Amino acid sequence: MNMKNRKTSASSIILKIFLVILAVIFATPLYITLINIFKSTKEISSSPMSFPLPPILDNIIKVIKNPNVNLGEMYFNSLCITIFGALICILVSALAGYYLARMKSKLSQGIYIYFLLGLMVPYAIVYVPLVSIFKGIGLVGNLPGLIMVFVSGSISFSVFMYQGFIKSTPVELEEAAIIDGAGQLKIFTAVIFPLVKPCTTTVAIFIGLSMWNDFLTPLLIGQIKTITVGIYTAIGPYASDWGSVFAYVMFATLPIVIAYLLAQRQFIEGLTAGALKG
Repeated sequence: MNMKNRKTSASSIILKIFLVILAVIFATPLYITLINIFKSTKEISSSPMSFPLPPILDNIIKVIKNPNVNLGEMYFNSLCITIFGALICILVSALAGYYLARMKSKLSQGIYIYFLLGLMVPYAIVYVPLVSIFKGIGLVGNLPGLIMVFVSGSISFSVFMYQGFIKSTPVELEEAAIIDGAGQLKIFTAVIFPLVKPCTTTVAIFIGLSMWNDFLTPLLIGQIKTITVGIYTAIGPYASDWGSVFAYVMFATLPIVIAYLLAQRQFIEGLTAGALKG
């Protein structure tokens, strides 16, 4: 019995040490970002891990007052892409997932396989043809066109998630709604969609974060300045203003941190449900 308790205690200690090491590894980039916001570029280059003594606000003020950078416009573009892109993707994916989960035809199976193939295609390899297509139809530098690109890039994952969740919901609920005289749209909006709320939360988290954090798509395809593209403006061909880079990183990360703190419970529930059912 004592031997068993010792083994359990040793395993617990090893696990705690491992978790502490893991926490330190994940916290290090956040620490580096926070301390280097308040240091000059020269101090950052010479000692990136040291604590700022004394701390300065020059980097934040420089980013806010930079005449070549409109921080408000960057936030507006990022918010438009994330909010409208996520909403459109969720709506289309939920409807498509409902159709694929309930229809048992060769057409529905073919469409489902098509979406699965979309998950296997690396997004980076479609940049060149997308730019050519967008130039041809005049959508380069256009915010709605960029939202369309983000939706098309996220829809395969979203449909896959919704199809799995809706397939696990009882069909008897829909049959009861049909007996009460509800149509397909009413069944979807009043019965199915509320039941897959954990899936909606999971999808919103993953695709929302990917749209907000995406750097290459707005830069190469949309040619629109988002908050992540703003980081690129502080990096020159021969020298980089690292103080401004870390200030941009702070401005890009701050809304995500605030959103997480305000909706922490929903985030955790959605991710847990996605892990169990997805």
